[in-house]
Amino acid sequence: MIIASTLMTMVLATVSVVMRTGRAAWEAHEADFTRLTAGHATLRHIVRQVRQAESVLAITPATDNSGSISIRLANDNVLVWDHDSLTDRVLFGQNAADNLLAEGIEQLSFQGLCADGITPAATADEVQCVIVTLAVNLPRDTNSLRTISSWVWIRTW
Repeated sequence: MIIASTLMTMVLATVSVVMRTGRAAWEAHEADFTRLTAGHATLRHIVRQVRQAESVLAITPATDNSGSISIRLANDNVLVWDHDSLTDRVLFGQNAADNLLAEGIEQLSFQGLCADGITPAATADEVQCVIVTLAVNLPRDTNSLRTISSWVWIRTW
């Protein structure tokens, strides 16, 4: 009876360790997946709205990793996106970026291009194409910064 109890205790301890390790790996993978999903959703949101813009009102330089952009839609609504580098959040709103769009976004930058898609736009009025780039930090990887980007053409020009 003592030998059977000892063997059963050892088997249960081993199974407990394996289950705890599996759960920790699952939670780490789920956290990475959540951050990547937030990054892709944020990028899709910005691209969808900028595609429908009449014009770009303001855009930060491409070198600014905590960028912002303001656009005017056909109904004269002004939409604004802004990255808060202190909290790693992207804010969005009408006329002012005052609503939370996503958390865990390390960097957000915008590059405005002229109609040829190559020449950087000198002013917001010249922007016909925008390259949106964002980066998320995946805590379980050593090279943890993952970059996602997309081009978007302003349809009404």
